[in-house]
Amino acid sequence: MKKENENTLITKASILEKLFKSGFCTEKKILNMQLDDILKIPNCTSSEISIIIDFKKAIKTKKYFDFLIGNENIERDDKNATYNKNTTN
Repeated sequence: MKKENENTLITKASILEKLFKSGFCTEKKILNMQLDDILKIPNCTSSEISIIIDFKKAIKTKKYFDFLIGNENIERDDKNATYNKNTTN
């Protein structure tokens, strides 16, 4: 595994740990999170908030593994979450 991917995975794992410790430990709870809920998570930085939002999109598109290893470009259109695989490996 590339060093960059290892750092990405470690960072995302620590953010997931913050979510779990804050009571967001199921897909349903994470999908129902509002911005106010995210802002109540202790020591959550703006970059971590962005990753949490991307994780919610990954849940909607069922692309957990790609999200965790950093092999994703998840975008939101008007009605549906769409997934475009990153072609740079």
